[in-house]
Amino acid sequence: MVHAFAVYRDAMREAWGDWWLAWPLLQKVAVGDVLHDSRGSVRAAGTLADHRIRFEETPPEARGAFLYDAGGGIDVRFKASGATDPLFAALADADAGVLLRFARQRAALVAYRGLTGSGMADSRALAGALVRRYWAGRWDTGLLAVTEVVRADAAVVLVAAGAGAAAELRLATSVGSGPVQLLDLAGSAQLAGSRHLGFQWIGEALTPLFRVVRLRGTWLGGVREEYGPVQPGRGLDAEPVPPLLLEQAADDPAAVLEAPRQLLVAPEPARDPS
Repeated sequence: MVHAFAVYRDAMREAWGDWWLAWPLLQKVAVGDVLHDSRGSVRAAGTLADHRIRFEETPPEARGAFLYDAGGGIDVRFKASGATDPLFAALADADAGVLLRFARQRAALVAYRGLTGSGMADSRALAGALVRRYWAGRWDTGLLAVTEVVRADAAVVLVAAGAGAAAELRLATSVGSGPVQLLDLAGSAQLAGSRHLGFQWIGEALTPLFRVVRLRGTWLGGVREEYGPVQPGRGLDAEPVPPLLLEQAADDPAAVLEAPRQLLVAPEPARDPS
């Protein structure tokens, strides 16, 4: 059985590397969100604001578009409005559309238009804040902080579930009068019919990619070895954070924070704890 997330993940990995993938695609992720990772089960855990941690977010920066078409393994056939084509079974003659036929069993079409990115302006400030919260016993080692996101104005994601998968898309009249490109399908088409598709999503305004950090495991081990285990409520009395720990966060945030890799299996959808 073809796992839709695994195919989508492999399609995104070459271009986006260790970025985390939002799944399902409707999952909203924002800079400053906090997630909790418990043995690979990742769930929503509020925001940095809930933990009284302030940060500045950089202005959105354009990142162009992204297109993956199964390494060229998708046969594309366009149909003009008013034309008759026996290969199209779901579209009327008056419809303009596209027929996509996937040559391989593990194949995907992923198109994102209008990509923009933003992130935290100061990693040192975040590292220092997490050191303080951890020392006070108020930051669990399983917590992840979202530090960067990539948003898309529109998207189309189609994943084949087996050999011979195909999809007919009806094109919107706003696509334009020039030659239709695969990127034009993002947010501008409707699925009219399909065969052997394992996943299908066409829509607008989503956050497909994000980065997270957590307290580095080696740093935590050093703190426990030097100062002992941190207890809940620690720091409420006259026990300030050791200056060395704050100096580490200010001088080299990467020594305090690490960016974990996302699990290779489909992550559970984030749930609102409330």
